[in-house]
Amino acid sequence: MSESPQSDQPAADTRSDHQSGDGAGSGGAVDPQTGEDLSWKSTPVAIVLLDRPAPGHRDVTELLAEIFEGSYDVDPGTDEDPATAVSVEDVTVVVTPLDLPVADGEASRYTENLAIWNGGQGVVDSHRSQVVVAAFRLGPVGDDGEPAEPEYLDPRLDTLRCELAVATVTAALTALPGAIAVSIGGAATTLPAGPYRDLVAGNPLPVPALVGVRAGMQSETTSCVYTTGLGRFGRLDLERLDVPGPPGALYGQMCDLVAYTLGSGTIFQPGQALEVGGSQPLLTSLEASPFTGQQVLRLTSG
Repeated sequence: MSESPQSDQPAADTRSDHQSGDGAGSGGAVDPQTGEDLSWKSTPVAIVLLDRPAPGHRDVTELLAEIFEGSYDVDPGTDEDPATAVSVEDVTVVVTPLDLPVADGEASRYTENLAIWNGGQGVVDSHRSQVVVAAFRLGPVGDDGEPAEPEYLDPRLDTLRCELAVATVTAALTALPGAIAVSIGGAATTLPAGPYRDLVAGNPLPVPALVGVRAGMQSETTSCVYTTGLGRFGRLDLERLDVPGPPGALYGQMCDLVAYTLGSGTIFQPGQALEVGGSQPLLTSLEASPFTGQQVLRLTSG
């Protein structure tokens, strides 16, 4: 993947507010009968942060129409309803400018322990406005009101399609003047605008733009890595602890595992052995994460 963490960014011993058990990316709603994480049912949302007043709906419409050049239909907003709609296949992506910052410092907290910032995350505190990008699927394929069986997708696959549609539109909006960052609350991640755009443009599954992946030194000689936001795709988050060596390779391996599980539709299960190309497989076990406090799949060398 495009980004590797730096060895001076500790992932252990760091728990921000969103990792305490109730925030985005940490599980959210749970089925009271089965215990299933239901965050995959939430609306896919990303937020473009700007260091100036919010753009008008005409500015948003003109930019999207220019970038997509007819590839996707762009339905302009109005003075009464400033939301612009973009049709990405059967997903409707709604873009709404808001002339106020993200509340409660959430966007700034989501920069923690992300090496992609390289120490420059303070710029997020300067944002003055936001453009909210949300996806809605208005119905199953073929559901035209006629008495026929519509084509329903697996809901988790549907969620991935909607998240990718949001990422596509959000990446285009980073070209707005003053865009400094993109915050993905469901992944508990805020990324710089330029690298976010590059990730989405350069990868069919831009893992760090969909899922939080944090890695760093756990001790003087070992590294760790963990994810946030996989619950949105009907999967347990993943982590590795106390792995000898620097975190760069560990980060890349985790991104590859996330890309595989999302791209192939495979759902890793506790007790499974994952072949990752090394001399030993990774064994999975259900554990409580020391970083998020949530139930995760911990990967250990077999």
